Amino acid sequence: MKVSAIVPGFNEEKTISKVVDCLLKSPEIKEVIAINDGSTDKTLTILKRFKSQIKLIDLKKNQGKGYALTAGINQAKNEVLMFMDADLVNLKQKNIEAMLEPIKNHHWRAVIGIRKKARLLPAPFARLSGERVYYKADLLPLLPKMAQSRFGVEVLLNHALENLPVKKITLLKLNGLYKHEKRSAAQAVKEYLDEGVEIAKELARQEKLRAEDLKIIDRLKQAASIKELQEIVTKISNLQVREYLEKYVLKYLKKARTWWNKW
Repeated sequence: MKVSAIVPGFNEEKTISKVVDCLLKSPEIKEVIAINDGSTDKTLTILKRFKSQIKLIDLKKNQGKGYALTAGINQAKNEVLMFMDADLVNLKQKNIEAMLEPIKNHHWRAVIGIRKKARLLPAPFARLSGERVYYKADLLPLLPKMAQSRFGVEVLLNHALENLPVKKITLLKLNGLYKHEKRSAAQAVKEYLDEGVEIAKELARQEKLRAEDLKIIDRLKQAASIKELQEIVTKISNLQVREYLEKYVLKYLKKARTWWNKW
C-alpha cells in the first residue's frame, strides 16, 4: 500500500514544519504534498526549506481548505491519501500508524481520526476532524464540489461518502493550536466566525434547508455582537445546523470575550 500525505496550510508558520517532518519520517508515507493556501506569514518560506523532499503547491491567493485539498489530490500519485491538518503540535508516528492500520489490515474504506485530550472525554463534532484517510478513487468524483466547499469540506465528505465503511479512531492527546494561539485576537474571532458560517452553509446544502434558513445563515457575518449572533441563530429552524452554531461557533466566540473586548 502506497500512501500520499496531503497537508493544506494557511498561515501555519508555528507548526507546519513539525507536521511535515513527522510525515516524512514515516515509512508508510511515500509522498508528502504540502499546499500553501495563500499564506501571508512565513509558511511558504518554511515549506521551501524541504526542497525535493516534498511536493509543494503554492496557491498565490487563499482559496479555502476544500480547494487546497483538491489541488493536493490532483497531484497525488498514490492510491491511498492521508489528510493532515497543519496546526498539530505533537503529531507522532503512532498517530500515523493508527490511522493507516484499519485500511491496511482490516479493509476499511476510510478512516477519521478523532483528537481527544483524555480517553473518557467526549469529542464534540468529531465528524469534522481534519485527520482522515481515503482511497483516491473514492474522492475523484467529488473534486468539483470539494473545490468550492472551503471549511465545509469535512461535512461534504461525510455526506457524500456516508455509505462507505468508515472507521473512526481515537488519536489520544493529539493537539492542535487554537486560533487565538496562532492569530491576533481580532483575526481569530473573524476566522472562527467565517469557518463556522462556511460549515453551516455546507450543512445547509446537505440538509436541503429552506430558503429562509439560508438567508438567516448569510446574516451571521453581519452580527455586531455575540448577543445579536445568538438572536440570529435561534431563528434557524433546522435543528442540526442550529445545534452546530450554538455548540461550536457561539461557544468559541464567547470564550473570545476574554481576549477581545469588542465581543
